[in-house]
Amino acid sequence: LKTLHDGAEKSIEKALQPYGYYAPKIVSELRGGPKDYFARYRVTPGTPVRWATPEITIEGAGSALQKEIIALAPNPDRRLRHAEYDTFKTRALNLLREAGYLDVRATRNELKVDTARHEAVAVLVFETGPQWHFGEVRFTGSASIRESVLRRYLRFKSGDSFSPQALLDTQFALDDLDYFSQVELTPLRDEAQGDSIPVQIALTDNKARRDDYGLGYGTDTGARVTAATEFRRLNTRGHKLRLAVRASEKISGASSEYRIPIGSVPGEFLSLSGAAEQDNLAYGSSRDFRLGAAINRSLGRWKSVYYLRFHRSIFDFTEGEDSTASLLTPGVTFSRQWLDDPAYSRLGLSLLVDTHAAKHGLLSDVTFVQVRSVLKGALPLARKGRLLARVEFGATSVQGFTDLPPDERFFAGGDQSVRGYAYQSIGAGRDDNGGVIGGRYLNVFSIEAEHNIIGSWGAAVFVDAGGISDTPAPRLEYGVGGGARYRAPFGSVQIDLAHPLKAGEPPVRLHIGVRVGL
Repeated sequence: LKTLHDGAEKSIEKALQPYGYYAPKIVSELRGGPKDYFARYRVTPGTPVRWATPEITIEGAGSALQKEIIALAPNPDRRLRHAEYDTFKTRALNLLREAGYLDVRATRNELKVDTARHEAVAVLVFETGPQWHFGEVRFTGSASIRESVLRRYLRFKSGDSFSPQALLDTQFALDDLDYFSQVELTPLRDEAQGDSIPVQIALTDNKARRDDYGLGYGTDTGARVTAATEFRRLNTRGHKLRLAVRASEKISGASSEYRIPIGSVPGEFLSLSGAAEQDNLAYGSSRDFRLGAAINRSLGRWKSVYYLRFHRSIFDFTEGEDSTASLLTPGVTFSRQWLDDPAYSRLGLSLLVDTHAAKHGLLSDVTFVQVRSVLKGALPLARKGRLLARVEFGATSVQGFTDLPPDERFFAGGDQSVRGYAYQSIGAGRDDNGGVIGGRYLNVFSIEAEHNIIGSWGAAVFVDAGGISDTPAPRLEYGVGGGARYRAPFGSVQIDLAHPLKAGEPPVRLHIGVRVGL
């Protein structure tokens, strides 16, 4: 112990240097005897060393990038941290490689510390070598999709400066198309002509058809059976077709969607769809038939859907009497997500805004305009938890509200709305038969705290509120409760017991569902 104590001051000095403290004052003492030694160290860090302007030299064809390299350096007058020097050197090398200087190397790299002046200077000399460019692109291994279609998703073109990141982005884009089970990009440097490097893209076809079958239960839908088939490659232009059927206690139907890829971003497509559905819910029953066309686009980090939908609905709010409505509704949806984990987010935000309308006489039986927005967020809570919040608003301007089919009215209640109440059981009122008639305006709020307990299991408590009315500020109904959470690879499985704070409702309602992301 005495030997360690004798070297402690030097060890402390050395430990402080990576954080910019090179002149600490250390007072140490060792008291007691062999059986009860007590060591005390009082450390005053002293004046910190600060960064000075770096000395950067770039030799070779990449010398024009010197300003860009200097801009990556730690700001002068900031306290020295050794880790920032390593980060700066790595970022400088990556910038030069991304500019096509694949042979770049640091012929000199030093961190010079002047303890008298309390200054640190990063000294770096880079030898860049020649600048390389992309040559021809060769596709091999598959002819199921036209080469002209695949080339739309390349993130580089012949003649561009060679960029490893552009290769990676291209691989991700081709993977995301779901046509191929394997995508390999190989720069053929041995076959370079001059400064141009050819790139080989080897593709392995995915199965042409994918079948999905499922059995499940959700408190909103009851027991359900689903089946779906997706044809991934109907032709060499990359068209897709998805057919699906679902049978459940409350909602059953069939749908189809034909997708035609457009643009240069995976997920951009033109879709033609059709669906038929039978609903037996709190308002009564309805039969709905839909035909639609939509264009899905990416606007930077935003996703947009521009659509035109024809909807024919036969619905019953009064026993023994059916109503019918036809609507031709153009609309647009914008959405964006910021998530730290797409399946289970502890830090994130998502926003969706949709608006659509119909005009009486233009294949529609009623004139209306509707706007709906959903904002969700998550924040870390302690070390293993998260705080979730949701706000949802909706508004409809319409003359002849009774002509609107159920799908165009607002309801609340259910697993993803106000827990403690049955699915779509909250409305602006009820008809003579007791059916919920929905409303023009929707307000829903929710806050939930989750905490992991052991392994993949956790618990949650929550408060939900929501209301529907014919005025912009509905009277809110509240639900409170708690439940268990199981974190699965695809998201969070939720089993909740919720209590409605409204007289006349069942005291406890079970809610079972799945949350993906937020």
